[in-house]
Amino acid sequence: MRALLALVGLVTLSAAYAQTGNVIFIHPDGTGVNTWGAGRMLMAGPDGMLNWDRLERVGIYRGHLLNSLTASSNGGGTAHAYGVKVTTGAMGRDRGRQVMSASGKPHSLMIEALRAGLAGGVISSASVTDAGTGVFLASVDSRRNHEQIAFQMIASRANVILGGGEQFFLPAGVRGRHGMGVRTDGVNLIDRARRAGYRVVFTRDELMRLPAGTTRVLGLFTADDTFNDEPEETLRQENKPLFAPGAPSVDEMTAAGLRVLQATGRRFFLVAEEEATDNFAGDQNAKGVFEAMRRADRAIGVALDFQRRNPRTLILTAADSDCGGMQVLSVDDANAPLPARDEETGAMLDGREGTGTLPFLSAPDARGQRFPFAVAWSAGGDLAGGIAARAHGLNASLLPAYVQNTDLFRLSYRTLFGRWPGR
Repeated sequence: MRALLALVGLVTLSAAYAQTGNVIFIHPDGTGVNTWGAGRMLMAGPDGMLNWDRLERVGIYRGHLLNSLTASSNGGGTAHAYGVKVTTGAMGRDRGRQVMSASGKPHSLMIEALRAGLAGGVISSASVTDAGTGVFLASVDSRRNHEQIAFQMIASRANVILGGGEQFFLPAGVRGRHGMGVRTDGVNLIDRARRAGYRVVFTRDELMRLPAGTTRVLGLFTADDTFNDEPEETLRQENKPLFAPGAPSVDEMTAAGLRVLQATGRRFFLVAEEEATDNFAGDQNAKGVFEAMRRADRAIGVALDFQRRNPRTLILTAADSDCGGMQVLSVDDANAPLPARDEETGAMLDGREGTGTLPFLSAPDARGQRFPFAVAWSAGGDLAGGIAARAHGLNASLLPAYVQNTDLFRLSYRTLFGRWPGR
């Protein structure tokens, strides 16, 4: 009997272990189903497939917070990182108190994973201290406290920290590779990171040349964000590109981050955020949103390739809001500049180069036809509807049909630790 019980226990333990693996959470901020639909039409055609479409499971995402139907980036990020509902001002701390996670810990899932001996990291096309990634490694009273967020990120000893924001890691008056530091405490976090064993890189080329076997990397590729989130007209007038040319794209950072995490030989949790999909939508810059979507979709493709080679990996993706309410409006003439607004609704319209320019042209459909279209904007900020969460690979079947923002924590926890939080 004792031998039988031992065998049952061994089988149960094996079954639990069989469900554990890596988690890759890709966060294309501000993207609703409508945003992905527009991107599909432009990049793959109305009958085509994006990498996003190839993710096997889909659920309707519910992103409301305790005090708002629409999530803030930091409030939504806290729900993802801690697995509990919070207010719009939360950033790991909420109304002056440390948030307790759904697993009962006074820190995020990534910090819990790192302290349990797993590997982890964050990637952002914005400053790496931005809300959607910073909240996984830091808890502060305000998302604008970039100095403290950066300090806590280095202290976490996360294996991968890649993005913009060099200025927040250097003291005021100290020149870095991309500009002057702004820290008021005099601490040089880049020097501190090197002493802690981080390999520090500042350009795409340096990231691509990381030595094999690197297990800890800090990449700071711009002074602030890696993109210029302004309207098309402003960028054209100031002769600025959408993205900094020397900085790696989110898919390139994801590929490099996965190599570093795999070199640790441990299960890992990676969060990769394309923030420009949200910021460009807030500026009603359709051209910028489409370029950011290309990059986000390529990052999903990188994750899919990794999962095929490493089946014990869960891929999750979701936004926390639908910024701008981007919609496709068919037009008749591909060669006529668009009006500034839709005649019937007054909605602002965007063409290839902004207001009053030629319409976008879709990729061919199954019959080889291409269609002109405008982008119509519903609003200038975050909206609550039309968001999908998707899952692929290990434990993807556990994604519910209706996905609370807190469910992303629960499914990630289940995959990393082999049990549901709180059990």
